[in-house]
Amino acid sequence: MNLKGILIGFIVTLHVLVIAAKLIYNKMVDEEHFFHISHGALMAQEQRRQELVINAEKTVEEFISTEVKLLHYLIELARLVKTGASAERILATEGEIQRLIASMDILVMKAPVLRSKGPYGYMMDIYREAEDNVLKARLEYNRAACEYDMFLEKFPYWIVARLYGFKKAEFIAQRH
Repeated sequence: MNLKGILIGFIVTLHVLVIAAKLIYNKMVDEEHFFHISHGALMAQEQRRQELVINAEKTVEEFISTEVKLLHYLIELARLVKTGASAERILATEGEIQRLIASMDILVMKAPVLRSKGPYGYMMDIYREAEDNVLKARLEYNRAACEYDMFLEKFPYWIVARLYGFKKAEFIAQRH
């Protein structure tokens, strides 16, 4: 074989290797992107959990506070009727009771489960649902991390991964 043939063969082989490396690199970028998407979904679920819990706690506190006020006014109304207070005072107290009931109805419209399960049952449902969603997102993230890590270990991907500095993913354990 002559020198020209060897040189052409070397150049063709080099071009094939460069094209293969670019294709492998692009595939690795795609895999890394999918991994980052699952990480973003996990972070979004954790943020959503935090917001849900804060909003649910505020709703429950407002509901319980309104219940306490309502009970106070009902006791006051019973005392006024029993002691023969003026009709004006009785009507004012009844008006306050109606206002509190209306505000409770508004709370129940925002969260209908409040009425059927009560505020503590409602809170437990919110906590459970939020934790379930975070757990699902964490499992999806860990699955994606595992697939990504296995991808980086396969031949010929591991060569390109080391060449371009692709790093393994970190698993996220259950947080307490």
